[in-house]
Amino acid sequence: MNSTMRRTSAWTGWVAFAACTLLVLGVLNLFQGFTALFSDGYFVTRSGDLLVWNYNTWGVILLIFGGLQILIGGGLLTGATWARVAGAVLVMLNIIGEIGFLAAHPVWSTIVIALDLVVLFALTVRWNASQGYPDRDESTAEWRARDEEAYRSGTGAHRRTDSGETMP
Repeated sequence: MNSTMRRTSAWTGWVAFAACTLLVLGVLNLFQGFTALFSDGYFVTRSGDLLVWNYNTWGVILLIFGGLQILIGGGLLTGATWARVAGAVLVMLNIIGEIGFLAAHPVWSTIVIALDLVVLFALTVRWNASQGYPDRDESTAEWRARDEEAYRSGTGAHRRTDSGETMP
């Protein structure tokens, strides 16, 4: 049996969720970038300053981030490994960038940071399982043997009745 044989996993849904969330975050960052470019007063804090740069710089940065997030979200939907790595890096950078808006819009920034953390979780936990591959420490033969043993013992998805019949 080929060791690259794919299995369905519950983690596949997490990666699809991360991809869709990254697409939404990308669109939100595009909106936020355009707002920073064309409406300077929208992000005004008490001191009138943003964390590091001026509004136009933040706007351009957010437009670039938004475009990259949309591109990477599309890559994640295809299951590309480069998109997983790039997505994790970009999400971490976006969390840092959102800290710049905490003083102006604390609730909004907190929500975006929370969404970024969910995406980061989905992209970094159990990547092999999300792609349908067995764990690296486990060969295809090992997981098949384990599944067969679970089937025989009735502890897996199929249960045996008292008469010995297998029930789904």
